[in-house]
Amino acid sequence: MRMLAVYHKGETVRFVSHLDVQRTLHRAFRRAKMPLAYSAGFNPHPELSFASALPTGASSDCEWFEVELTEDMAPEQFLRAVNAALPGGFFLSDAQPMPEGVKTLSALTRAAEYRITALLDRPVTQQQAEEALSALLSGEIVVNKRTKSGVRPVDIRPQIMRASVEGIEGHALSLRVLGKLQADGGLRAELLMGALFDRLDASGSLRIHRSAMYFASDGSLPRIPLD
Repeated sequence: MRMLAVYHKGETVRFVSHLDVQRTLHRAFRRAKMPLAYSAGFNPHPELSFASALPTGASSDCEWFEVELTEDMAPEQFLRAVNAALPGGFFLSDAQPMPEGVKTLSALTRAAEYRITALLDRPVTQQQAEEALSALLSGEIVVNKRTKSGVRPVDIRPQIMRASVEGIEGHALSLRVLGKLQADGGLRAELLMGALFDRLDASGSLRIHRSAMYFASDGSLPRIPLD
């Protein structure tokens, strides 16, 4: 069977890379004695795949993945066994059998929501932040993005579905952003924030939290909210 689940990555482990997250899950599956299906070839590995890789430095409550098991298992049993074997900072939720007829989880991925906190180097009012964000969203947002062919200018505006200022407390600016996310890439929240910093003539540090992931599916996977 193919089991779908969500892993949560807390603040204390946000700098763990995606590759190390994979290794962490592999170890937890082995400790929990999961009946894993393995790939063929000279270097067999568990049949584990992710909707999308979470950038290093970000935390999350919504990282969907699928793992293939050689035996049927109740979702509750899967969650209980794997959570008991995971290290601090990680836990699983929302386990369910993969719907019939779905080829890959990554092919269904469409968008993700982010909660972003920016600690600014100077005070900014909420009105200033809202005006700067509105002006930024009114046209192209060209940034220098590292790609397989090198660093090149890219307009990231089409990747932003919604963005709003949630509030300001001291030097901490909070935003909520909904961006496109698909197998071939998606919005990188730090690039958007770099462009916003330029508009505000400010700099600062970022905390990025992926709070929801959305899919093209009529089944039980979350879909993009209409509001």
